[in-house]
Amino acid sequence: MGLYIGPRRERRGRKILLLAVVVLIVTGLFAWQRGWLPQEAFNRLETIQQRILLPISPVSSPLSAQPQPDETGAMFNTEAKPVILVSTDVVENPQSDAYTADLYRDTNADQTIPWPNAGGRAKVETYTVQEGDTLWSIAAQFELDIDTLRWSNPDLERNPDIVSVGTELVILPVQGIYHRVKAGDTIAAIAARYGVAEADITNYPPNGLYPPYDLKAGQGVIVPFGRKELNVPQPSLSPETALAWPLVGPITQGYHPDHLAIDIGGPYGATVYAAGDGEVIYARWAETGYGYTIIIDHGAGMQTWYSHLKGTFLQSGFVARGNPIGEVGSTGRSSGPHVHFEVRINKEQVNPLEYLPDSPN
Repeated sequence: MGLYIGPRRERRGRKILLLAVVVLIVTGLFAWQRGWLPQEAFNRLETIQQRILLPISPVSSPLSAQPQPDETGAMFNTEAKPVILVSTDVVENPQSDAYTADLYRDTNADQTIPWPNAGGRAKVETYTVQEGDTLWSIAAQFELDIDTLRWSNPDLERNPDIVSVGTELVILPVQGIYHRVKAGDTIAAIAARYGVAEADITNYPPNGLYPPYDLKAGQGVIVPFGRKELNVPQPSLSPETALAWPLVGPITQGYHPDHLAIDIGGPYGATVYAAGDGEVIYARWAETGYGYTIIIDHGAGMQTWYSHLKGTFLQSGFVARGNPIGEVGSTGRSSGPHVHFEVRINKEQVNPLEYLPDSPN
């Protein structure tokens, strides 16, 4: 007489078998993902699943995963590139020179960085001045302008003549300004100060800024394409004297037998003004050590000379007292940015202070 197994015991047996197979497959999948199980053994587990557990939702190898079609039949992510996890370290208040190059590593050599950059640079760099370097050659080497170098290096902003061998310079990845955060600074205040939108700063990846944008004193923030306004007041026109001051600033070198002029100090790039009405008779580079020079003839044998300029605003023509004529520059051999101001009467150099008011204000 055969042993009779009722429907209830048969169902219980199938459940136990089903549970055992599921445990076997899950355990095998875990072991395969950990590298403890060869791919061939994993394939056999998949075969068992397909033959015995076909009604169960399929568990497949990550290697066999395929994109699924949407309702229109198109495939998802057909053009998506793989996401590369570069680092799992948590970075607090990340700085551009600390993490950007790795975070935005480019896996395609032909692909350009998708944000404004100069020379393909992705972060702030440091350059050590070499023999023969000038501010101009360094700017050209890194595809920047001179103002960006000056506005990234406070010592250069005060005096561009300090460029000497061994000096370390901050090099930005874009034209603009490297702002050192001071207590109380906000993104809105920084953006307004340098004439850009807040998003230009917060959305610039090398800055690594995230809401709520809490800034710390001493932190460096790149302001792409930011510009500085030089808050140097215009000198008084002083109509009661023969001439007006061409620039508000201290006298860094006075008139004496070896220096028949006065040097008026001022920020590099500050506006220089005509000291009186007259005709511009010279406005170009002078090879005699004067640098960019403007000469204005005021009539009656009087001329004023403005030298060591960054550049000129005009080439010739009539100017009135107080008209802008150029910008403060430097020859590279001077004691700092300034205007070398001469007054000549019948071609002889005289002391300018005898023709100027006591104060430029």
